[in-house]
Amino acid sequence: MSYQDPRGRRQEDRFWDDGGGTPGWATIVAVLIVAAGLGAAIAIFASRSGGSSTEAAKTVVITKTSPRKQHPDEQHMTDVIPSHERAKAPAASSLTKKEAEENTGQSVSGGGGGRLLGPGAHSSFEAMAAGLGAQVGLAVEPLGSEEVTEFGSLLGSGHAWSSIKPAILSTVLKEQGGSLGPEEEAWAEGAITASDNEDAAALFHTIEGRQGGLDGASAAVGETIHEGSSGSTVVATAPPPAGAVSTYGQTDWPVGEAVRFYHGLATCRVPGTSYIEGLMENVIGEQRWGLGQAAFPSSPRVGMKGGWGPDTEAGGGYLVRQSGFVQSKEGGIAVAMIAIDESGSYPAGAEDLSTIARWLARELKGYGPAYHGCTG
Repeated sequence: MSYQDPRGRRQEDRFWDDGGGTPGWATIVAVLIVAAGLGAAIAIFASRSGGSSTEAAKTVVITKTSPRKQHPDEQHMTDVIPSHERAKAPAASSLTKKEAEENTGQSVSGGGGGRLLGPGAHSSFEAMAAGLGAQVGLAVEPLGSEEVTEFGSLLGSGHAWSSIKPAILSTVLKEQGGSLGPEEEAWAEGAITASDNEDAAALFHTIEGRQGGLDGASAAVGETIHEGSSGSTVVATAPPPAGAVSTYGQTDWPVGEAVRFYHGLATCRVPGTSYIEGLMENVIGEQRWGLGQAAFPSSPRVGMKGGWGPDTEAGGGYLVRQSGFVQSKEGGIAVAMIAIDESGSYPAGAEDLSTIARWLARELKGYGPAYHGCTG
C-alpha cells in the first residue's frame, strides 16, 4: 500500500513498523491526528478562497484611454483597482454615467479624451466675450458624438464667405470620383490654403459645367453640405452685393450648422476628407489666426478655414468666421466660430476669434468620446 505526499514523492507502507520501534497503533493515531489537521486546514483555505472570489466580483473596473496604443481598433484599456484601494472608489454599478465621468474624468460611453468642457463653461465664455467689444458666437461638436454645444447669444449666424470652400472642393472630388487634374490640384491648394477667390471660382465653374449652371451647381454643393449633416443650409444663388465676389459666399450659415458639416468632413461623411484636411492644416501664415493661435492639449492636428467680408447689417463692418477641427489620438472636436468686432475691421475680428480659440483650449477637459478615424 502506498500514497502520494503533498510534494509528490512516493512513500513506502510503514503503518505497523517505522523501523524505530514505534507501536503500530500509535502510528495510526498520529496519522489520524495529522489527517484531521490537514482537513481543517483545507476547509479554512477553501473558505478564504471563496471569500476572495466574492470580493473579486466586486472589483471596480475603470475604463481609460491608453496613450500609447490608441488607434481606431484599440479604443481603451482596463485597469483593475487593487483590493487595498477598493474602499476609495465607489462600485461601478452604483454610479450614474454622469457621476462616473465626474469621478474618473473619463467618458463612460467609450473613452476618447474624457469630458469635453466643465460645468462653468457657459458663464466663463460670457465673461470672456464681454471683454472683447464684439458680437461673437461659437459651436463645438466632439467627433465621437452628435452633440453640438453653442456659446454666445448675440451672433449665431452670418454669411459663409470663404468658409464654404471646402464644401465646393468636396463636391468636385465627389463628381470626379476623387480625381483631380494638375490644374485642379493647383486651384484646390490656392482655394483652401490661401483662400484664393479665383481658384475657388474655377472649381465651382467645373461643377456648373456638369450641373447645367449656377442653380444646379449650388444645389450640388448644398447636397454635399447636407451629407456632412448641415441639413438646413441652402447655398445662395442671388447676385452678390457690392464688396462680395461670389454667390455661394453669401450663404447664410449658422455656426451650429457649420460645425456639423466640418464634423462630417472630419469623419468621412463627405468625399475627400484626408486631402481636404491636409490642405486645411497647411493654411498660410497670415491666415492662421483663430484655431492656429491656441495651444490645445495633447499636441493635436489642427485644420482651419476662415472667411471674412463686409456685413451690410453691421454697417459695412467685417464679419469674420472660421471653422475647422482639432484631432489627437485621444479624440477630436469640430469647431465653428464667428465675430463682428465693434471696430468693424477684419484684423480685429480675426484677433477676437484667436481669443475665443485660446479660451476653448484652456476650458477643454478632454476631446469627448472616442471616434473611429477614417481615410477618404
